Amino acid sequence: MPSLDPTVDLLRRMVRVNSVLPHEEPLARLVAEEIRGLGLEPVWQEVAPERPNVYVSAQLGPKPSLVTFTGHLDTVGPALGWESDPFEPAIRDGKLYGLGALDMKAGLACAFMAFKRVLQARELHPELGRIGFAATVDEEGYGTGAVALLDTELARSDLMLLTEPFFGDTLDNPVPVAITGKVLYRIRVRGRTTHGFSPERGVNAVEDASRIVTALERLPLGSHPSIGGGNYATLKIEGGYKEYAVVVPEECEVIVTRLLVPGESRDSAVGQLEQLIASLRLESQVTVDTPPPFYQPVALDPKLPALEDFRESYRAVLGHEPVLSGRRGIVDGNIYISEGKIPTITFGPLGAGLHEAGEYVELWSLEPVVEVLVETAKRHMRRL
Repeated sequence: MPSLDPTVDLLRRMVRVNSVLPHEEPLARLVAEEIRGLGLEPVWQEVAPERPNVYVSAQLGPKPSLVTFTGHLDTVGPALGWESDPFEPAIRDGKLYGLGALDMKAGLACAFMAFKRVLQARELHPELGRIGFAATVDEEGYGTGAVALLDTELARSDLMLLTEPFFGDTLDNPVPVAITGKVLYRIRVRGRTTHGFSPERGVNAVEDASRIVTALERLPLGSHPSIGGGNYATLKIEGGYKEYAVVVPEECEVIVTRLLVPGESRDSAVGQLEQLIASLRLESQVTVDTPPPFYQPVALDPKLPALEDFRESYRAVLGHEPVLSGRRGIVDGNIYISEGKIPTITFGPLGAGLHEAGEYVELWSLEPVVEVLVETAKRHMRRL
């Protein structure tokens, strides 16, 4: 039987829809029907074939403000080891298990319910402005949905409320006021081939690439007071023969991911790597570029009025201060803040198991999230 709680009921229906990227369209259709149920017509923004953002906005009152509730449609694929069908929500001990239950269909359901409550609270409309709701694609990939959303009317939002699962209850799960960015290094090494029995006659691109990888520990990684240090990981090394041959390899490619902290940039990160490579005095020719995805690290101004609106709302609903801190990770908020210049507060339900078998959301946390979102939007618009 459907849950009596409409947020839980919506979440259950969302989990049953496979939206593993790049196949978000079925869930987008469900969301579009929910919007139509409010008497509004959703906008279908085709980001790529069969990969639509779905959004809507409504003018409620005269205030010069646009607050948007948002989350993403896509999930990663199911990990090995699920004890139940990951596409069939299972409720046990106050938890709802299912693929994307926490990341982030619960948050998306909360965002929609917050939009719905503000929309239907007609007695409040004279003191409010415009509200929006958006469900985007590709957050788990390249962030193309968030980038595309900045080409819509919602780019005029003066506040985004993004419902990723950061509940703000502990330092391990804070509401992020600073968050890392990411750059990919693609390092191309070009040596000189020769017979493998006379390696001194050539320049071995694989060996020079290995010298670069070994030296990465000398990169001057940045640090941030509430995040700590950045980091890096070598993801791929590819070079040498495709079919066995005793030939000194003349080409090698290395892919490295690096987390950036606020204060660092793509240019500074590339400059540091190029300086490190130059110090090795390799015989190979080496080039560095940065293929997508790139995310700028971001930090909110601690004096941001919307942040105080959120803190007051959190205290009113949950009875204590939210834990605000920096954290490692990437969210669509990186794009909204750095590219859209939109203040974005990232707050959502509590649970565990992101990208793991047995992912779940704590059902008790859904209603407080909806209430905090609603109160934050109201406080923000009233203040303007």
